[in-house]
Amino acid sequence: MELTERNLNKNIIKLALPVALENVLHMAVFIVDIFLVGRLGTAPVAAVGLAGALNFIISMIFSALNVGTTTLVARNIGAKETGEAQKVAGQSIFLSLILGVIISPFVFTFADNFLMAMSAESDVVMLGSPYLKIISSFFILRLIILTGSAIFRGAGDTRTPMLVTLVMNCVNILFSWLLVFGIGFFPRMEVSGAAWGTSIAYVTGGGFIFYKLLCSKSTLTVKLKYIISIRRARIQRILRISLPAMLDALLTQIGYLFFIKIVAILGTVSLAAHQIALRIEAVSFMPSYAFAVATGTLVGQSLGAKKIDLARLSMKRNCLIALMVMGFFSILFLTLPEYLSKLFHPEEEVLALSTLCVMIAAIEQPALAIYMVYAGGLRGAGDTLSLMVITIAGTLCFHLPVAYIFGIVLKWGLAGIWFGVALDWVIRSIAVYVVFKMGRWRNIKV
Repeated sequence: MELTERNLNKNIIKLALPVALENVLHMAVFIVDIFLVGRLGTAPVAAVGLAGALNFIISMIFSALNVGTTTLVARNIGAKETGEAQKVAGQSIFLSLILGVIISPFVFTFADNFLMAMSAESDVVMLGSPYLKIISSFFILRLIILTGSAIFRGAGDTRTPMLVTLVMNCVNILFSWLLVFGIGFFPRMEVSGAAWGTSIAYVTGGGFIFYKLLCSKSTLTVKLKYIISIRRARIQRILRISLPAMLDALLTQIGYLFFIKIVAILGTVSLAAHQIALRIEAVSFMPSYAFAVATGTLVGQSLGAKKIDLARLSMKRNCLIALMVMGFFSILFLTLPEYLSKLFHPEEEVLALSTLCVMIAAIEQPALAIYMVYAGGLRGAGDTLSLMVITIAGTLCFHLPVAYIFGIVLKWGLAGIWFGVALDWVIRSIAVYVVFKMGRWRNIKV
């Protein structure tokens, strides 16, 4: 990838388009589960939604270690130090393996407790617990997939993660359909069938991406000796960048857990409506996330090549394109909210509530574009500390208090909670832009 201003648009498209497709497919793994169990009733939708959300939250907290991986790989590639990039990648895989071995048994053991702590009703806990236990058993593969994807993105290859996710999605759709409804000689497992479909997809994706990492023809080949040997200095470099990002993710996801708990207080109907609206809105996250990844890679490689002006321009250009795309989703959510909600076959009460939430989500789309792109650029530069501060302030001082006040105290219900979230994203987008203008990111040492 040639790092020049003339090639900037081409590089953005080359990096962002596969990531957008990949993340649509990633989200489809969870959307398919909800889509299938939606035919089983409201409680199964709430159970799969809540258990799936917990799995996603845990994944995001620990996969935040990959921020350091992407940053260091991108810097080394930009500086044309491929050997060092390979060694950083190997140590990142090692960290993921260790984390997976520790976390999987923990989540499996306390699955019931996690769901009950979220104020889920008894029928939701009964259905959601087996789902969470099954997918948590394969959590180590989930981490390998996320880490491998981060390595390839740092190297400028977003196509390989997309292909891995495409294969995973096809496997998930097939086996979830067969096992949820008991097609042919497959047993009818309903909610547990959806979990097994997702788990089989993880096995497939983990094997695929591990093969690509070891393949000599890949963009960045990781030798097995770099994975099994411990290099303390490289691990410390990864952790120095990643730990603020991990704390950022931890606080964000803890905030999200309390957010889900507030929603659960409103009852199973609100919880089911929230999960449906969340999955509709999640599709709009994918383009912004794609541009955030493209920004992080371009900023990291540009700084590695000592091209600060190109790094700055990469952030601005990606943000402009993301704003146009997210503006389209704002219009879509305002004009077709009921049609989008009906795709999940909800009951009438759930349909009405989820439709309203989708319309409220239209408010936050431009703010999401600004926040995600500039946050991606700051992470690519290694400035994870500033983002952590924004997250702490936003989560503790605004996100949770406003959601509770609007939703519970003022009795605006689920719509009030969603409106509070929209305001939170607007404030965070302003904060991250101020951090970008201050310019601290230009002098971060990694």
